[in-house]
Amino acid sequence: MQSIFKIISFTKHLWKWYIFMASFVVLTSLLSLVSPILSKQIVDLIVSQISGKSADFSRFFFFLAIIIVSDIFITILTAFSQWIGDMLSVKLQTYLSQKFYNHVLSLNIGFYDNEITGKIINKMYRGITSITEFIQSMFNNFLPFFLTALITIILLAHYSFFISIFLALLFPAYIVISHKSTQAWGKYEAEKNTLNDLSQGRVFESLLGIRVVKAFVAEMHELTSFLQTRKKIESLAIAQTKEWHFYDFTRRLCLNIILFSIFTYIVYWTYNRRFTLGEMTLLLQLVNQARFPLFAMSFILGQIQQAGAGSADFFKVLGTNNKILDRPGAKSLSIPKLPKVQKPLIEFQNISFEYDKGKYVLKDISLKVSPFEKLALVGESGQGKSTIVNLLLRYYEPQKGEILINNQNIAGVTQRSLHDNIAVVFQESLLFSGSIMENIRYGKPTATKEEIVDAAKAANAHEFIEELPDKYESLIGERGVKLSGGQKQRVAIARAILKNAPVIILDEATSSLDSKSEIQVQKGLDRLLQNRTSIIIAHRLSTISGADHILVLEKGRVSQYGTSAELLKDKTGLYAQLVMLQQQLTKLPEEEKAKKLQEFDLVA
Repeated sequence: MQSIFKIISFTKHLWKWYIFMASFVVLTSLLSLVSPILSKQIVDLIVSQISGKSADFSRFFFFLAIIIVSDIFITILTAFSQWIGDMLSVKLQTYLSQKFYNHVLSLNIGFYDNEITGKIINKMYRGITSITEFIQSMFNNFLPFFLTALITIILLAHYSFFISIFLALLFPAYIVISHKSTQAWGKYEAEKNTLNDLSQGRVFESLLGIRVVKAFVAEMHELTSFLQTRKKIESLAIAQTKEWHFYDFTRRLCLNIILFSIFTYIVYWTYNRRFTLGEMTLLLQLVNQARFPLFAMSFILGQIQQAGAGSADFFKVLGTNNKILDRPGAKSLSIPKLPKVQKPLIEFQNISFEYDKGKYVLKDISLKVSPFEKLALVGESGQGKSTIVNLLLRYYEPQKGEILINNQNIAGVTQRSLHDNIAVVFQESLLFSGSIMENIRYGKPTATKEEIVDAAKAANAHEFIEELPDKYESLIGERGVKLSGGQKQRVAIARAILKNAPVIILDEATSSLDSKSEIQVQKGLDRLLQNRTSIIIAHRLSTISGADHILVLEKGRVSQYGTSAELLKDKTGLYAQLVMLQQQLTKLPEEEKAKKLQEFDLVA
């Protein structure tokens, strides 16, 4: 029940809608008693007429008229309340989606590094569906049944205290049995949800990577893996429903016997003239009316159980704390257009960082980047180059040391202002489904078409865009699948140029391109880096030949720092060895290339 209180508390801002819906439920429940009560009066009139007593038969038509009017009102109220309920559901879905999506977007990158994207989406939709269906059932089923049962018992007490007490005791007993059945249901539901999240997450990943799946002829592997999980879910569901239906059968059988006993009791005392035929009619209708809430109790508790299980992961994600927060009183990062050249714009002071406790990726890293300087980061894979970028963007926070931009500790500035001042071009240019114009405009939502075209020209992308059927309005498909690698990268560069940030990060921006595409992309990068401070990560050393300084990382530490010419003088240094290696690779046959590459963990 704790999860149900959480749902109600979480949606309490909709209390006006709840009161409005509840008023309709109360009116409908009260009107539902009109027909049984007037049926008694009608039967009593008929009995009086048959027995030869005088009876005002005009009352017969009056009672019938009230019954049909009350039924019409019930129909109107039901239709209107269902319409209101539909509107409430849509508003609730929008609210839940907004709360979840807003929270997930605000979480730090570390959360995503440990989660499967498909699982997150599955948790969101399952939670929204469970909560919405529960709120709907609460007004369409829970509240009407509860009120009907309560009013019925009170009315029965007027005619037979024994029957009302018997029914009143039957409800808690029935609830206890139903609770047992929902517990039996619930113990399987969490395990099913876990398996379902893994299964849906894998489906999401395989569809995103459909080209890889098909390239490796892995369709059957993916399908088999999916079906194996589905078989486990199926087995759990069969055991779950078997146990639940056993309880349901026992509950219904007991209810049938008890209600039959009440029916016999009423008929017996009517035969012995304790109840009139009219009273018997009323009592039988009331008892019959009370059986619906009882029969529905298993459904109601099942809905509560499903709502609790379905919303558990939803609230768990909402309860996940963002580990990277703006400090109280955080200021906006400001970088002047013409910073003082004699002072470093970016500075790492004795930075140490670990993703997993006790396993440092960076150790006592110190570096300085002057305004408008190009700093290249070089090293084998896994030595901390991308980690430096992650820390600069404050996706993670170092365990030791400080990072300064324009002499401001980035831990003390707002994340929004930090990211506003930095543009990133990644190795894999993530583009969104939509048009080329929409993707470039992502760098500056308020940009005009002229600004977008200028950015595309600067990125060396305008020419190929103009050759597309719809030019800038051309749809590029999910993740830009309709474009080549070089074209996607140039669109990403245009996006970065449009952002016009003073600091640029290139994270292996050309390593996945062929030589021709690299030349085209490099022209756009050269324009992007003009009059900007930049940090460049590259495996292809030719792409960093124009860097002002090169910082070489080995085992998470700075092993070399200087210009390319200075570093090449140290023939035993890693940088000189890497340059020599890449020069040799262009001349060696494939077998010897592989042997050479094993010496260094590199992408050649």
